[in-house]
Amino acid sequence: MKSIFVLTTVLVLTTCNTLYESGQKPHIVIIMADDMGWNDVGFHGSNQIPTPNIDALAYGGIILNRHYTAPMCTPSRAAIMTGRNPISVGMQHYVIDSDEPWGLGLDQKIMPEYFREAGYRTHLVGKWHLGFFAQQYTPTMRGFDSHVGYLGPFIDFWDFSNKMSSTNYTGYDMRHNLAVDYDANGTYATDHFTDAASRIIDKHNPSEPLFLMVNHLAPHTGNDNDPLQAPEERIKKFEHISDENRRIYAAMVSKLDDSVGAIFKSLRAKNMIQNSIILFISDNGAPSFGLHSNSGSNFPLRGQKNSPWEGATRNVAAIWSPLLEERQRVSNQYIHISDWLPTFASIAGIRLPQARNSSEVDGVDQWEALSYDTGYPRRVILNMIDEIFGYSSYMENGFKYVNGTTGGGNFDGWYGQLNNEDPHPSDEEYIKTVLETEIAQLSGDVLSSELIKHLRKHSRVVCHKPLHPTTCNPLKRACLFDIVNDPCELNDISAREPFKFRELRTKVETLRRLAKKPRNKPHDPAGNPANHGGVWTWWRKDISAQELADIRADESERYPEIPPPHSSLPEDVQLTVTITIVVVGILFVMGALVYMSNKNVLRICRSTKSKQTATISTIGSAGLSHSVDDSSSSDGKLSDVFGQASSSSNQKDLTNNYKRHGSRCEYTYVLKIS
Repeated sequence: MKSIFVLTTVLVLTTCNTLYESGQKPHIVIIMADDMGWNDVGFHGSNQIPTPNIDALAYGGIILNRHYTAPMCTPSRAAIMTGRNPISVGMQHYVIDSDEPWGLGLDQKIMPEYFREAGYRTHLVGKWHLGFFAQQYTPTMRGFDSHVGYLGPFIDFWDFSNKMSSTNYTGYDMRHNLAVDYDANGTYATDHFTDAASRIIDKHNPSEPLFLMVNHLAPHTGNDNDPLQAPEERIKKFEHISDENRRIYAAMVSKLDDSVGAIFKSLRAKNMIQNSIILFISDNGAPSFGLHSNSGSNFPLRGQKNSPWEGATRNVAAIWSPLLEERQRVSNQYIHISDWLPTFASIAGIRLPQARNSSEVDGVDQWEALSYDTGYPRRVILNMIDEIFGYSSYMENGFKYVNGTTGGGNFDGWYGQLNNEDPHPSDEEYIKTVLETEIAQLSGDVLSSELIKHLRKHSRVVCHKPLHPTTCNPLKRACLFDIVNDPCELNDISAREPFKFRELRTKVETLRRLAKKPRNKPHDPAGNPANHGGVWTWWRKDISAQELADIRADESERYPEIPPPHSSLPEDVQLTVTITIVVVGILFVMGALVYMSNKNVLRICRSTKSKQTATISTIGSAGLSHSVDDSSSSDGKLSDVFGQASSSSNQKDLTNNYKRHGSRCEYTYVLKIS
């Protein structure tokens, strides 16, 4: 078994090393949807909104059925960029409004910087939302070679304006690198970003590795006065959906699906597809109602965006690549969005420095487990600790701890159940549209109707309501769930599992005390676009290198380190368990020695060779030697000491002759047969 493990490890490392040592580093493409619901892709079981390209990508690659993010946009994007949990970098609370002077700390080295240093060409298309109050915080100043997109949280799909509901400040937000891009005005945003991504691929030199991140606006809403927008001809394709908002949302998702197909086609046309990794994810769950509600469905998961529940944090995700050894399967390994930096760095041969205050809630390299289906590298997921909103959501080894919630509990239900009276495409029609995609056709006969049905069945979430469930109100008391057997968070088991409940509560409290202070800053009227020609832009000067060094020094002194991964046992029982293990170990060793002594196998003592007939073994201070008659030979194995029969016909039982010679003792074992 050990040799098999070593061989497997060598093969994995050899494969990865061959890729990047030969200069064939993989092209990495990340496509991120914004506020997409769990139930809004076909591969999770719904036929209402066909997503054939996304689904073909999932069926031909790996469906990531337990992919977790933060419950909101800015924290998730900070996590994927840094490979750190949001609480480790002070990005855990809410999102960045465009007129707020804060962002992801400049002391954090982020994903495009690592990849550019490794020889990649790095490009961002679409949303940034990690701060732009000073130019230093913008994408092309932080590792991206180019940026086509917007800097803030959302824009109108057609005119690219952003109106902040908190202050009513309104401005234009579309960039090409650092310049304001007015030429794109009037193009549907999803098409604009798709065209930009395709142009980047078309102009790329395939001999150089490509890192391309496409952060779509869809299906996030636009401004409050006209939140849901899509081309009219696309909306007409969904006339079978009776709810008007859901109908427009379906058209937005459909255009997003077109984008995935177009990007795949561009990679294939450039002969880059065989050395590409394509990741499709959503940044968080859909807001079914409330602020920026888009009519997305997280059903049957509980909750929605900006809540501690699965509907906010367990999100749509799939990865596709010919470099994956075990494809066309459903993976239930736990993955956090912070894992993608160390995972992609691993396959690209990039060595990441170990962060001084890293912990088990930060990013984990998942490549080997994904590619070879070798296990579950991650056992802990911290969805969020937000002291300002007053809630926490933490998972460990299949148990989930929830304490507190948001919106006064108004987001704690189950939302987005589809209208069964609306006519939906049949399963046969759905499968036909998937198999007709270029992505599916590249897989040839391997991707079949039967395989799609099998994968689809195993990627669905099914709720099993217990006969007598215990409801959870986290505003009154913290709750505990068996998230593996109760994925819909129906039954609070904290009373049934008090030991586990206290254990997780203690760990959350430790993480809470050691979390970095949130970086949030209040609104700044100086950021009003009216002061800058009607454009959202940076309004504060860049800080100097010395000021940045002072900030880093100040933060390292103010905030203690998060400890490395610790025992899963509570501190109050660790000593008891340790003592028990030691005592059992000692008793085991003593018992083994007694057993060996009674069997007359070994005696550790200074001895001399016995001249008796058929001496089996003499163990002295000089070492171990034994013989069976003068004519016997030995290969030096302990098997020669155990039960080798003597050829003498006049001996029957084993006796021990002991002779005392002063301070010297001698043991002779003679096999006598009467």
